[in-house]
Amino acid sequence: MMKEILKMKTSLFLASLILLTTSQKATALTDFISCSDTCNGGDVNYHLVASVETVKMMNYTYRGRIYKTENGGVDEDTRFMGPTMHVTPGQSMWIKFTNNMTATDIETGGPSAYDYWIRLKNPGESIKYEYYKRLDESPDLLEADDPNIPKHFESTNLHVHGLDVEVHMFDPVGTHHPDAPHIKIDPGECYCCRFNIPEHHPPGMYWYHPHLHGSTAIQMWGGMMGVLYVDGPLEKELANYGVTQTEEFIIWDPAFQAVDKPTHNLEVDEFLNRLTTVSKVHPFLVNGKINPSFETSVGQVLHLRVLCAIAENEVTFIVYPEGRENEPWDDAALDFWVIGADGVSYKRPAKKHIVVMSGGQRFEILLKFDEPGTYVISQQGIKGIQFFDMYGHPHDEILATIQVKEDTSAQKPTIAIEGMVFTPGYDESESIVADDIVKSESIVFSMGADRNKIPFPQYYVNGQAFHPNRLDFFAEPGEAREYLLINANHNVHSFHIHANRFQVKEVGSELSMEEYPVLKAMMDYEPNGWRDTVVVPPNGRALIWVQYKNHTGKTVFHCNFLAHEDTGMMSTLFIGDPDFTLSRWKNENIDFVVGVCIGLAVIVFGLALFILNTKKKHDYELVSSTTNEMNSKEAD
Repeated sequence: MMKEILKMKTSLFLASLILLTTSQKATALTDFISCSDTCNGGDVNYHLVASVETVKMMNYTYRGRIYKTENGGVDEDTRFMGPTMHVTPGQSMWIKFTNNMTATDIETGGPSAYDYWIRLKNPGESIKYEYYKRLDESPDLLEADDPNIPKHFESTNLHVHGLDVEVHMFDPVGTHHPDAPHIKIDPGECYCCRFNIPEHHPPGMYWYHPHLHGSTAIQMWGGMMGVLYVDGPLEKELANYGVTQTEEFIIWDPAFQAVDKPTHNLEVDEFLNRLTTVSKVHPFLVNGKINPSFETSVGQVLHLRVLCAIAENEVTFIVYPEGRENEPWDDAALDFWVIGADGVSYKRPAKKHIVVMSGGQRFEILLKFDEPGTYVISQQGIKGIQFFDMYGHPHDEILATIQVKEDTSAQKPTIAIEGMVFTPGYDESESIVADDIVKSESIVFSMGADRNKIPFPQYYVNGQAFHPNRLDFFAEPGEAREYLLINANHNVHSFHIHANRFQVKEVGSELSMEEYPVLKAMMDYEPNGWRDTVVVPPNGRALIWVQYKNHTGKTVFHCNFLAHEDTGMMSTLFIGDPDFTLSRWKNENIDFVVGVCIGLAVIVFGLALFILNTKKKHDYELVSSTTNEMNSKEAD
């Protein structure tokens, strides 16, 4: 009997131990394919190849990671960009993604503990916040948050920014597995991305870029990006108004270092130089060039499709007559008209004379000049609202020049721009109303400056750095939620949520617009306008309403300054119900499990003591009875 009790007790403890230690792996489903397989089952199909190439860039020979077309060529006009993709609402789009980034003659790994330590010991520039804690005497003593230290620069994945499609950051696309890993395409691997564009998807300008946590920023600094259009009625409507001159205007902020190598003399700079803006070759480029020139005619309307593909800055768009760019924009800047933003066309043009753009945002802009001459598009006024001083980084810079000539044969608009009407990306009836909101939550972006923790600085959402296996926020498909985005820092952050756009309800800041005049433009937003990326001003806030689509699964939102995202300023979001997994149930109910195990152990132990004591009593009574019987016989 005693052996059986001990065996039962041992079995219960072993079962408890298995329950506490078992980790259920993700499902075997995946969208990885053999590179010899096809991926062409969509209505439109593309093959995107990531590769290390050597191309001409500015006056340098640049070597870095870029996208190539299927036949191995690189676009000659914008060498750093991938092929332009087109799809229409209601179509499926499949993209075969091949990672050929096998070259090892450029940086492949992220910063080490020593790299952080030596920079903290001898900083190249200061930040606007006080450091805290004395720096440890050895880099080996630094506390490392490994998931948020940049790494695996040669691995990648693909994000289609702004599209209302399946969630696609974790493998496989649309996964409901709460522990699903980031899609990580290593060199020599291929992946089949399958997207279904809804019938009522807003037509407009979108884009694609890498989004593997830890390598997003460095690959964007190197030029891995491309434009994606959901085609619709806008260009035809513009043509009906006599607007036929359309140009792309792609703003990019690479961070380079000059090198002296046999094959090239320009590379992406080391991560910590880029993060702290001390890179020596750090211009704003437009269409891959410094201050490119555009031409138009007096009275003609120039349509610019603007993509702000910057990784670590914000930028202004201001049009001046040449020579007046140092004057206040309220006095000297020319008016222009915005007819769409983030892929959503406006019903009527919105007149502006300055727009502040953050990485990921897109704008459809109309320009019209009444006098011949030279005009410039200027980036300026952002000094002082980024945390790295760098003598007022980002620097003022002319983004592009526009030559306006007299040409009586040039096509003129049939009506004034103010009178034009376009098919809106969203109808007013689709706006979210207050009664739809089921919950309001706060999302706080903040930064830490603990010298004994790496990465440095630290970036947080609601006080926590990103972890891929932690689920932070939840929502149900079809429901509407309100988020108050709070920027706790004296520097700009930018908010982007994947696969779901939102309406902007409020933008504000506690800083003085007299001291920082650009804040007025930063807080100028289209009421109830639909966006997928919004600027959150320094020491400021933005209130947004999100209407979740029917796409479900594990996804993310984050600061769209990509170095911030790579080093912690990102959260997981789960739409719908996660799949049940034993490992997550164990982690989420660990106190209950431990309590049950302890309770069972106590019960088993108590039962064993009870049985043992009962047996002892029985044995004692048996011995006593036998003794009495023997004594009785002796007496007889």
